[in-house]
Amino acid sequence: MSTGAVLAGFRVESLIGEGAMGAVYLAEDTKGGRRVALKVLAAELARDDRFRQRFLRESQVAAGLDHPHIVPTVASGEEDGVLYLAMVYVDGCDLRELLRRHRRLEPERALDLLGQVADALDAAHAAGLVHRDVKPGNVLVTETADGEFAYVCDFGLARHVSSVSSLTGERGFVGTIDYVPPEQIEGGAIDGRADVYALGCVLFECLAGQRPFERESELSVVFAHLNEPPPRISELRPELPEAFDVVFATALAKSPDDRYSSCRELIEAARAASRGKVLARRKRRRPLVLAGIAVVAAAGATVGGVLATGGASTTAGPPEITQTAIDGARLGLPAASYDRLFGERGRKDVFNMPQFNVDIFGDRGLSAYFDQGTDRGIIVTTWNKNFRTAAGIGPCSTIADARASYGSAFRPSSHSTIKGKVYAYLLGRNLVFAANGKPPHPSKYVTAVALYDGSAPGADKPGGTVAYAGFVALSETNCR
Repeated sequence: MSTGAVLAGFRVESLIGEGAMGAVYLAEDTKGGRRVALKVLAAELARDDRFRQRFLRESQVAAGLDHPHIVPTVASGEEDGVLYLAMVYVDGCDLRELLRRHRRLEPERALDLLGQVADALDAAHAAGLVHRDVKPGNVLVTETADGEFAYVCDFGLARHVSSVSSLTGERGFVGTIDYVPPEQIEGGAIDGRADVYALGCVLFECLAGQRPFERESELSVVFAHLNEPPPRISELRPELPEAFDVVFATALAKSPDDRYSSCRELIEAARAASRGKVLARRKRRRPLVLAGIAVVAAAGATVGGVLATGGASTTAGPPEITQTAIDGARLGLPAASYDRLFGERGRKDVFNMPQFNVDIFGDRGLSAYFDQGTDRGIIVTTWNKNFRTAAGIGPCSTIADARASYGSAFRPSSHSTIKGKVYAYLLGRNLVFAANGKPPHPSKYVTAVALYDGSAPGADKPGGTVAYAGFVALSETNCR
């Protein structure tokens, strides 16, 4: 864009930087005169329908984040086919530039800056948003009267630019793989502990002056994230207490369950380590999930009963996912009924191919899709990992656990099978479980669940209800 050009009410002043995702401009809000950092995404991204829909949806979620250490999103959207994200302009440098200048930081300074970052990330996690691209380039630092002040930026792009496709696609996104957790590489379930891993990598670099897995090729870096233990930082900086080795062994654990449960807990452990102390990790309480449809069969349950309820009950209350409803939301209701059911007004959006209206209830991790002719709910989806069938299967469950629970009743959908790779599974007549991943690698996890009317005429034919429900589920937000 040229100087003086106006996009979505922002007048371009100068180019700040550009890369594979697009360009960043210093711009002025023509209404209020405020200076903003205007990110204009590459044209090929705007032409990708799936990317565009997710960007528009999740940038709205990011705009709702209100935290002193998160760069506020001023506006985002699409104008004349151009995707943009406008953020408050921060006059300073990023952490990458600080590391270029100093190579490494002393523990007190590193922990002060990253402690602010940790608070911002935990606040985002509490709002249901995982950054997924925590790296020095996304941490802005400015000087204030009280010292250095850190901001986290790019929440509106996080989900997209650090997906598995970022590691293998044409654009490459150089640098991201140095901080990416194993489950993100594998296309598995992602939650806040992915950001804990990435923040651990950034802290390691701040203290050691090098990334934890520096290798000659990107493939070697990916392999190290998946298979190699983190180096002992006490061998790189002998003057640091050995307690730091425990911190990084925990923060960079391959399994999310073995990591710190929050970014703040990581920083607290690192502060203790700087004093030579090892802080015990707080254990996460995990629900017990029993897999065993055979137990139900032995008790004399019929196949119909298993499918109607989802299997043997392992939850304290009634299951949120059944053959007739998700979180109490049945099909066929008007939009106002879903608003009343969830006590909030769903954010309105449009789902392409075809143009179906959708209401998104972000707090519930649930969406309702509506028929154009009657404005009645025809599909309900969820990516909420707390929602389960009676057998304990739902978003973020492994496909292996689902198979173990349901056996042959958990069957591949022919409409979502590509070159022998299964991307969605059917359960009973009305449920589809998506395993969204970049071809040719379906996810090992259930990424979303969709409820649809499998009894509709021609439901199982190409282009019918089953195929469309699978398409919607695979296009939905992945579980978190």
